Amino acid sequence: MWILCFLLFISAFAYDDSISVINIHEELPPNILLLPTISSSNLQWLPSSYSFQSYFNLHSDQSLYTTVQVIDREKFCEQKLCNCSKCSINLSFLQTVSPSNISIRTIEIIIEDINDHSPTFKQPIIRLSIAENVPIGYEIPLEAAIDNDYGVLSIQAYELYPIGNNPFRLFRTTKPILKLVETLDRESKSNYLLKLIAYDGGQPALSGEQNIEIIVTDVNDNPPIFEKTIYQRTLPENYQIETIILKVHATDRDENENARITYSIDDRSSTFIINQQTGEIYLKKSLDYERTRAYSLTIKAQDNGVPQMTNYATLIIDVTDVNDHSPDVLLTEVNGTKMNNRLINLPECTLKDTPLLYVYITDDDSGDNGRVSCTLNDTRLNLIYLTTNAYALQTSNSSSFDYESEQSVVIHLQCTDFGTPSLSTSTLLHLFIEDCNDNSPEFISPSSSNLSLIIAYETTDVPFLLTQFIVRDRDRSQPNSFAYSYIVSPPLDLNLINNGTLILHSMPAMPGTFIINVTVYDSGNLTSTISMNVRIQSINETISTMSLPKEHTTLVLLITFFIIIFLAAILISMCFLIAFILRRKMPKKSVANVSSHGSTTSSNERTGSSQKTMIEIFDDAVNSSNRVYQYGVQQAPVDMK
Repeated sequence: MWILCFLLFISAFAYDDSISVINIHEELPPNILLLPTISSSNLQWLPSSYSFQSYFNLHSDQSLYTTVQVIDREKFCEQKLCNCSKCSINLSFLQTVSPSNISIRTIEIIIEDINDHSPTFKQPIIRLSIAENVPIGYEIPLEAAIDNDYGVLSIQAYELYPIGNNPFRLFRTTKPILKLVETLDRESKSNYLLKLIAYDGGQPALSGEQNIEIIVTDVNDNPPIFEKTIYQRTLPENYQIETIILKVHATDRDENENARITYSIDDRSSTFIINQQTGEIYLKKSLDYERTRAYSLTIKAQDNGVPQMTNYATLIIDVTDVNDHSPDVLLTEVNGTKMNNRLINLPECTLKDTPLLYVYITDDDSGDNGRVSCTLNDTRLNLIYLTTNAYALQTSNSSSFDYESEQSVVIHLQCTDFGTPSLSTSTLLHLFIEDCNDNSPEFISPSSSNLSLIIAYETTDVPFLLTQFIVRDRDRSQPNSFAYSYIVSPPLDLNLINNGTLILHSMPAMPGTFIINVTVYDSGNLTSTISMNVRIQSINETISTMSLPKEHTTLVLLITFFIIIFLAAILISMCFLIAFILRRKMPKKSVANVSSHGSTTSSNERTGSSQKTMIEIFDDAVNSSNRVYQYGVQQAPVDMK
């Protein structure tokens, strides 16, 4: 009898000899004959259909029966064993007629839905608070009922009871919505008891109900508002547990407790949790792409005002495979030629924002797993974004490559994709810096602390060597030869040789202080200037005395005057004493001879005191820069005639 009843729901027909199509309802009893004598030949299950052996039994007479395992269309749809819109499965068998005649026999089973699930609500009773000052037209979103049946057998209509004697009406789009059509007055009525009934499309229709208590309160008249009504996130299946997935945020225009929001999440699988205060959503259990590829979760935001107001958002999470391809980096010259040696020659005087090469990255992954970002370890270079996964490597605005400090630099180019976990490729670029004439010559000697010279006007013989400048240039590729020029104020007879020797040729007409500005030029016409003070003074020039305080000046002058008078008196007394002694001991003639002899001696001493100053210059003909100036004082021969 059971067989006859259920065969009324089973129809079978064949496209050809190798494919048969059977339409059945879900939840058939066990041992129901679905297809008698599929083939006269021996049939064997193919591996692709092993997963259905627990639901279908192939008897030895080649007929197909149901088993004790219940065929649940909703479960097949949830496990991705069939398409939800048309739940069709294929049973494949190996048909052996003879060793030389082997074929594949396929039976397509279309599982029709039956109305075996009633609509249900997640909560049989809910309490909603609404402020008495909300305007007419105010909408309260309600939670939709759930019906695991598909299509017309799922939820088709909602009804709200009582229909009259309440200020709310039911409107339905994708979810039921209560709309206020009359003004509320808490003093007149502080609560409403309503019943929401959901009907499916079965014959007869099945229903589920939810009791709703609406409490009318004062003040808090703004519900939380999510930034988005639908949040979407894609996660790889190896996403780390206890890691934040995203942070939802809702705002409430009320203040204080009325604006403090508490978050909750509806997740029957307990795979995700939410921080009630911050709205951060974390992964609680491991994801498995092969078991579940997507999640649809309801997030609730509820404020702490009186009455509490709520709003809902939907979180859709798609699970993807892991990232398993590293980025591949291709470098080309500016002219498009492929670079193989990773070597870059860069003059140190290269202008800023000058392109050096182009970087192209490919990643065989898709989405974020194939999107790549590159970084450098040297801020003197920039990666300029051109297009997706393409960059130009160029000098930055702060570029300061200095050949004198470093001749080569190793640049680390690291390209990382946006997968989780991210994969990266590191490329080493060898940057060889070339010298440019970018350094002015420097004065090494004389030092800046020794640039003043004092010369005696009467006793200094000319030509006189003032100084010799020693100059260096940090540019290594520039020839070590320099040119000099000078400016002197007031005018002075000088000669500056190219080896840096500064000579005073003749004395000025009057002593004074002379400022000499000497400029040195390298082969690239870069210059440096040094200033030198030369003071030519007379030997009779009074040495400056230390200035005393004004109140001590008179006292010092008086003491000095009396000391000079005292010393002069002693000297005069000694002279008279010596003259008196000599007059008494020496005859007049002897005295005359002595006087004559003294005159001769003084004359000879004056003759012998005349000297001649000579300057000897030893010139190295090979290298003029090694010319040495030596000075000596020789006594002139005394003419005895």
